[in-house]
Amino acid sequence: MLTKNQSAKSATMDGGAAVVAWLKAVGVQNIFSVSGGPINSVYRACAHQGLPLIHARHEAAACFMAEAQSRVTGKAGAAVVTLGPGVTNAVTPGLVAMLAGTPVIIVGAQAGTKSAERGAGMAYDVLPIMKGVTKWAARCTDPNRLQEYLDIAWRKMWAGRPGPVFLEVPTDILSTPLSTEVASACPPMPGIAGVPARDADAARTLLAQAKRPLLVLGDELFWDRTDRITEVVEKHGLAFATMRLARGIVDERHPRWMGPAYAPCNATLRRAMKEADCILLLGHHFEFDLEFGDTVGQDARIIQVCSDQELLHRNKQADIAIAASPAAFLDVVAEMSPLQIDRLWSDGLVTAWQSERESQLGEGDATGIHPVAAIDAVSAAAPDNAIFVTSHGNIDFWADARLRVPAVGRYLRAGQSGALGAEVPYGAGACFADPDAPVIVFVGDGGVGFHISELDTAERYGRAFIIVVLDDEMWGAIALPQEQSFGETYEMNLPRRDWAKVAEGLGGRGYFARDADAIQKALADAIASGKPALIQVPVRSVISPYMAYIS
Repeated sequence: MLTKNQSAKSATMDGGAAVVAWLKAVGVQNIFSVSGGPINSVYRACAHQGLPLIHARHEAAACFMAEAQSRVTGKAGAAVVTLGPGVTNAVTPGLVAMLAGTPVIIVGAQAGTKSAERGAGMAYDVLPIMKGVTKWAARCTDPNRLQEYLDIAWRKMWAGRPGPVFLEVPTDILSTPLSTEVASACPPMPGIAGVPARDADAARTLLAQAKRPLLVLGDELFWDRTDRITEVVEKHGLAFATMRLARGIVDERHPRWMGPAYAPCNATLRRAMKEADCILLLGHHFEFDLEFGDTVGQDARIIQVCSDQELLHRNKQADIAIAASPAAFLDVVAEMSPLQIDRLWSDGLVTAWQSERESQLGEGDATGIHPVAAIDAVSAAAPDNAIFVTSHGNIDFWADARLRVPAVGRYLRAGQSGALGAEVPYGAGACFADPDAPVIVFVGDGGVGFHISELDTAERYGRAFIIVVLDDEMWGAIALPQEQSFGETYEMNLPRRDWAKVAEGLGGRGYFARDADAIQKALADAIASGKPALIQVPVRSVISPYMAYIS
C-alpha cells in the first residue's frame, strides 16, 4: 500500500519493478518480506503495481509464510529479503521447503556491483549456502535479464518434485532502469508424462492378482490433482492412508481411511505394510516416516508412481516403477474391473485404525487435561473449512494422529525437516492465503516462543489466525524421551508464561482455558472476533505414540 507521504505517480520500470511484474504474471498472491534499503525498489513497485506486500517481523517468518501460502493454494509462494543476514535468516525456511517439496521463490539482495569483493556493509557470499537448501540458486547482474533468470527459476522450481529457488540481485541492479520491455505472460509449466501402455498393462496384471492391496497417497497428488481417488477407493474397496501434502486429498472422514501414513504414529499402517501383498505408493517414496520401506513384508509387490525419476526405487526397490503422473495412473486403476481383494483384511485395517485412535484417549491430572482432549475439543468446534497447522514437537505429534483433514490444503505440517518455529508463521501465511478460513495452529509452549510476534503482522493487515498453546511447561519432545531413557531430564523445564497476555499486547485476543468447554467457548469467540488470538491450555505431559515409537 502507499503511505500518505508517497507519490502515486508510476515509477520508472527498473529491476525491482521487473521482478514484481514477473511475480504478478505467474500468479503470486502476496510478497512476504522484511524491509531493507537494498530492496526499496521492490517495495515501491509493489505499491504501484498492486501486488500486496506483507511486512513480517523476521525474514524466517516471512519465508515460512510464503511456503504456507503455497501449501494452501497449490501455487508458488514468494519472499523478498535484504542482503547478508536477511538472506541467511531464510536458510531454514529454504531447507524446510526443500524437504517438503514446496515451490517458493526467494529473492535476496546483494551489495551493489561497484562494491563487490570490497567488504561492503552486510555483504556476504550467500550463494554457496543457498545452493545447499534450494533446487537452484543464482545471481543476476543485468537488469534486462532479470525476467529471463526468473523464468529459469520457474522451470527449476516446478521440474520433477517442486521445491524452493533463490535469485540474488545486487541493489544497483534492482534500481537500474530497464532498456527492454517487461514480459507479462506466465512461463509454461513443465509437462508431466502419462502412463506408458506397457507399464499400465504390467500394473493391471499385478493388481488383478492382489488380495491385500494397500494404497498410500503422497505429496505429488497435491500438485497433480484428480477427482478420481475416491472412485478408485470405493470401486475396489481399498483401505488408504495419506501423508504430508496429501492429507485431505480425500476427505479423511471417509470410511476407507486408515489414518495418516506415518508409521511411528500408526501401528495399523505398520501392520498393513507387513501383511500387504501389493503396495501402491503414489506420488511419494519410502521416506523415514514410512521407515524407508524396511518393514515392508517379503511377499509384497510394490507399484510406485511419481513423475520425478530420482524418487523411484529410493530406499526400496519397486517391482513396477513408473515415471509418470500419479493422477494419470489413477485413471488407469479407475477403469479396471473391481479388484477381487480380501475385503475382510481391508475392512479390518479400517476397524483397527479406528480402535487405535480411540485408545489414544486418556485422563488429565492436576497439571492439566490430556492433550487429546484439548485437540478433540478444538477439532469438534472448528468449521469444516478450517486450516490446521502443526510442526514437529510432542504436542504436534498428538495432533497429527487425531486430526481428520476434510479437504486438500487444510493441513500444514513442517515435519520433514524437524524444524520448530514454522508453526506460527504458517498460521499467518495461511490466513493471507485464505482469509475466509479459520486458521488454527497447534503448538507447545516451547515452539510458540520462536515467532509469536507474527500475531502482530496479522493484526496490522486485518487478518486473523488462532494459536492453541498446549502448555505442559517443558520441551516435551525431548524431555519425555529423556525421562523414558535415563529416568531424569536435563534443562527441559519451562516456567508457565502468560502467552495470552503476550497475544493481547500484540493486538490480538488472549484466552486461558482449562477444560474442553472453555476451549470451545474461547475458540468460538476468537473466530467471531476476526482478530488474531491465542488460547493457552494447560495439559498433562504425556509422550505421544510417535515419540514413544521413535525413542
